[in-house]
This record gives sequence, C-alpha cells and structure tokens, in this order.
Amino acid sequence: MTNTGKVLITGATGNTGSGLVPKLREAGVEVRAFVRDEAKAQALKDIGVEVVLGDLDRPETIEPAVEGVDKIYLLTWNGPTQEKQVENVLNAAKKAGNPHIVRHSMWGSEKSRIIQQGERAEQAIKSSGLPWTLLKPTFFMQNTMMAAQTIKSDGVIYWDTGNGKLGMIDVRDIVDSAYAVLTGSGHDGKSYILTGPKAISMQDVANTFSKVLGRDINYVNVPHEASLQSMVSMGFPEWIARGYGELMEGFSQGFASQVTDNVETLTGHPARSFEQFARDYIQVFAAQVSTAIS
Repeated sequence: MTNTGKVLITGATGNTGSGLVPKLREAGVEVRAFVRDEAKAQALKDIGVEVVLGDLDRPETIEPAVEGVDKIYLLTWNGPTQEKQVENVLNAAKKAGNPHIVRHSMWGSEKSRIIQQGERAEQAIKSSGLPWTLLKPTFFMQNTMMAAQTIKSDGVIYWDTGNGKLGMIDVRDIVDSAYAVLTGSGHDGKSYILTGPKAISMQDVANTFSKVLGRDINYVNVPHEASLQSMVSMGFPEWIARGYGELMEGFSQGFASQVTDNVETLTGHPARSFEQFARDYIQVFAAQVSTAIS
C-alpha cells in the first residue's frame, strides 16, 4: 500500500460509505467523514474516524471538511442538486490544495436526468485541474432488497426493467474497488465502469432466488408509470423517482447489458455473482432460512 494520507469520505453512512470507512480504518488509513446527521456520527467516532458535520448543499460547511485532506471520496445524492454539490466540493478543494478526487459516479442511460447531471459533474471534475478518478457502478444488487417483502409474502419480485439484462453489481465490490483506488496508485485520470460478472434480467434474478430459497419466485414486469407512483408513495421525491424510472427504461432496452472486468482489475478478485449475493443475504429474503437448498 502507498502512503494514502488523510481521506475525506462524503456519504460516509450510506450503502457504500458504511462499508468503505471501516475497511479503510482497519488498514490504518486516517479517515475524516462528512455527515449531515449527528446521530449517526458516534458510531464513526467509535472506530477512530474524525467527523465533520455539514451539508453538500451548503458550501460554507464544506471548506473545514476538505482542509488538509489528500484524497476525497466524493459521493453525492441523486437529486436535482447533484451537479451543484460536486461543484461545491471542487471549489472548496481547490482552495484547500490539490486533493485527489475519487468520484463515486454512475453508469446508466443518458435518457435519465440523474445520469445527465452525473455526466456534467464528471466533466466539471475533469476540467477542475485536480487529480481525479471516476468509479462508475451500475445497478446495485442490494437494490433488490426493496422487493424482499413481496418475495417473502407472495413469492413475487415486481420491477420495471422488462426483459432487459444488466450487469448489476454487489455494493461490496464497489467498496473493494474504491478501497483499491484510495490506497493504491496509478489511477489518476482513469474511469472505471463497475459491473458484476454477468448481465442478467429480473427473470434471471427471480430464478436465482427460486434456487436459493427453495421455492418458486416469479418476476412480474411493472409499467413505468405504476412504478413511479409506487416510489412517490414510498416517499421518493418526484424528481428522483422520475430519474429512476428513466434509468429503468434504459435498462429495459438493454443499455447495461455489457460487463467489464474492472472489479477484478482493481481488487484482484472476481466480481461477486448474483447467486453469491442472494446466499449471503438470504435472511433478508427468506421467512425461514431452513427452507434454503444448497
């Protein structure tokens, strides 16, 4: 491992950050976490993380966070201020010195407003004059946890990707890839699309759950508009819900059917399969674990 220096992690309590921060600390990396929720800060402090409270939509709270850091793992939300949040961090970072920006970006159809903002944010990073690396994961396997209740109760997974195949990725592989970039060298100016080992459809997902859970799980395709209304009723802001709907439409048309070996290139291990994910998280999907078969 090279001398990593101090690393700032935004989104430190989210899906990726919650795995990345402990992994870095276990390796002895000095970590500063940028968080909005003070209630979640204590768990980070308990493992030796320096915590700065702030909001990426408030530039005045970012400057203290970037002061003295060597690398920034830049993860933002997928809302309408995504691009602005990235610009806020870049402006503060340029004042603070020359930290390496490792952007947790995304890979999806450019028809999605979320992807459009993400691509503009990437261009801002590339033209910032700061060293940079882009990590561009596609659909998370962990997203299927949103269907856990209907899988348990009805044996059905409802989604709106039609027959489209996508190279969905386990979040743990994103964590491992981010760790490799943050603690390694030779990644300046590089962009890595991160996928799982195989492009699979939601029908393939249902078939895998059937195998792992030992009972029939069916896939039902949902019209995009119905999916939109469901997300809004669950509390998603409409802008984000529509952005996700546009992403799913792209997936249904085969946008993400290609896969890469970038996870293995970065980490030295193959990307996890969906079956491995399903087995590792079987307690989330199975009412009784004893029903699983090998």
